[in-house]
This record gives sequence, structure tokens and C-alpha cells, in this order.
Amino acid sequence: MLLDGVTQVVSSRRLLDLVRTRGTISRVELARLSGLTSPTVTHVVRGLLDLGLVHETGVQQRGRGQPRRLLSVTAEAGYAVGIQVDLTTTTVVVVDFAGATVASTGLRGSGHRSPDRTVAALIDHVGDLLAGAGVPRDRVLGVGLVTHGPQDRGRGVLLTAQPTPAWEEYPLTARLGAGLGLPVLLENDATAAAVGELWTQHLGTETFGLVYMASGIGGAVVVDGVAYRGRASNAVEIGHVPLPGARASCVCGNRGCTQAEAGPAAVVARALAHGEPARRWGVHGRSEDTLADFERVARAWRGGDPDAADLLARSAQRVGQAATVLVNLFDVDTVLLAGPAFATAGPLYRRVVAAALEKHALGRTLSPPRVELSGQVATVAAVGGALTVLRGTPDTTVPVGGPGTRPRLPDDHPATIGAL
Repeated sequence: MLLDGVTQVVSSRRLLDLVRTRGTISRVELARLSGLTSPTVTHVVRGLLDLGLVHETGVQQRGRGQPRRLLSVTAEAGYAVGIQVDLTTTTVVVVDFAGATVASTGLRGSGHRSPDRTVAALIDHVGDLLAGAGVPRDRVLGVGLVTHGPQDRGRGVLLTAQPTPAWEEYPLTARLGAGLGLPVLLENDATAAAVGELWTQHLGTETFGLVYMASGIGGAVVVDGVAYRGRASNAVEIGHVPLPGARASCVCGNRGCTQAEAGPAAVVARALAHGEPARRWGVHGRSEDTLADFERVARAWRGGDPDAADLLARSAQRVGQAATVLVNLFDVDTVLLAGPAFATAGPLYRRVVAAALEKHALGRTLSPPRVELSGQVATVAAVGGALTVLRGTPDTTVPVGGPGTRPRLPDDHPATIGAL
């Protein structure tokens, strides 16, 4: 009986993922895509309908047979919050049960503030965002908190002394969860961005690589719809791939890492070394303003400034080298670029990275990997954090959708571990 219950929960989540990613879908298509039998799909869908998580939305007529009833996720069945915290920028989003963003806001990054101060500010901003969007707190399933790695997701702590030593082993999810009265799930920023792309952008593939650039550089790989996380949520760290001939010191203690050579801080440092162009662009060089300074360089490039173009092209070439390593290791045919650093400069990076892969990727003779910009380039990590929480639903033993009830995560979902 226990095995039957576990099987039903797994099947429910798989079918719910398919409905969410497809938008509308029939039971016949669910059976074909999931590999489940038609009777199993019928049984599981009936449970999802009873829980109010999906609903029927019209019919699809194919040929002379019986019309197929189409299913969609019930958007108002519940909500999730996604928070992406970076050294220089923070993004907070609220998504509905279908994965659509209903509210978002951007604010200062963590900078060198203490984790206590950062958590207190996040609690206030989440409360304000939910109130402004008219989302009742008792309809919120949980919070996906997205940061750099390495992490211990089970305990909800960072395993690194960045941005300051106070952050290492700080009870991040427990403190945030206690302040919000919600379960909190910790996730790697690049992995969250990949999840956001997988579930909201209809990529046409469930296997791809992703390069994420905010203050730093990270990577992710999704294979057959499953993100590879690694032991400490630190997999595919292409920001710390050493590049040939590179010698710049990195925050990790090594030299020549992609992040140290090509990240926004490296671009800003080179801009300042140029002197006059940096003054012309308004680049200041304060660590808490790294992304803002990088954006000033990107806007100068977009305005036709050749000095800015040279700086960004040098960075993009290094990113292309790291992306080639990713493609050669995992044999993906699609690479996505995501993260706030690509908000303006994305087209240049896309062009340069695509050229690098066309020249150096091992599978290029078959077909060069395609390189695409994220459809939600600046916010996709926060969206992915929220969607990771949604994927924990349903716990089929708990009624969902009644007035005044909150959808609940199952006890074994990572977001419940360490939550108060």
C-alpha cells in the first residue's frame, strides 16, 4: 500500500509537470509522453482534478473519433515565491500554480551586509510583494531561495564564506522560513535558471546546457528533464574552469578561472584600467555596484562605443571557451544564456559563444550547438526557484484548493527539511 501511494505521488508530479510545460494537453498525449498506461493516467488525472490542481479546458477534435478533452493547470490552485540573491542584485517573484509570474520586484543585493540584515529585508519585501499582488499568505506553497553554491540543501545553508564569513553555515532557510511562516527551499542559481527555462519556455528539448552570469558565472545541465545538481548543488561550475593562458586570481583561491577572466567584475576592472572610457560610461568600481557598472558598459556597447565592444568581446570569447568545455563534456545540442548580466549584452555574447562552439565543439560536424538567450534573462533564476517549490505538489493525502487551505509540500520534499 505504501508503495502504491509513493507511485501515485510520483506519477502525479510527472503528469502535472507535463501539463504545466505543455500548457494544454490531452490524456492520450499524457500517456504517450509519460510512458504510463491509459488507465493509470485516467486514475491519476482524476485525483488531480479532485484536488483542484488541473481542470478541463475544451476539447481537441482529431479525425472522426471521439474528441479529446484538454487539461490545463489551475493557476489559482496555489502560489510560490522565488528569491534570487546575489552580491549586487536581488530579484523576488511570485508565480501562480501554472508557473506564470504574477508579481516581481528588484532590489539591492546582499552586498557585504550580514545575513541577518539580508533576511530581515527579504521578509519585508516578500510581504509587500504578496500584499501588492493580492495573494493571500495561506495560498502560498513555499519559497525557493536561489543563491550561488556550494550548498547543503538539506540543512538550508551555504558552504562558502562568500560574500562574508558570516554567511558560511548560517541557517538561511530556517531563519527566512521562520520570518515568513513558510517552508523555504535552497537552490543553486544556475540550476534554478535551467528549471525556469525547462518549465516556462517550451524549448523543444529536455536536454540542454546553460551558462548563468550575474555577479559571477555558473552553469547547469538538464538531461531528459532532470537537472544535475551534484553533491553540494555545485555541479557544472564552469565559472571555475581554468582557461588556457589565464592567470587572474579568483575568489575561490585558484588562478585563471572563467569567472576571474570573463565575469562582470573582470570587465569592470578592465574598464577602470582604461581610465577615460570608464569615466565616460559612469563606471565607479564599487563591489556592490559591479552589475550596475557592467550594465553601463553594455549600454555603451549598444550605443556603438568601440571600446565597450572590445571589452565585452574579450569576456564573451572566454565564456565561449567555458561553454565549449560544457558542450564537450555533456554532449548537449543547445546552450542557453541566462542571468542579469546578459540583459543588455546578451546578443553580443550569444553571437560570440555560438561562433566558439561552431569552431571548437566536438560534435560540430554533426550540427553546431544552438545558442539562445533566455526568454526571462534577468529573472529566470528566481522564477526557477519558485517552480522548484511547485514541483513538490501534490501530496495526494492532503486536500488542496478548499477555501482557506494552503497546498502542502510532502514531508520528504527538500523545502520541508529544516523548515519550522
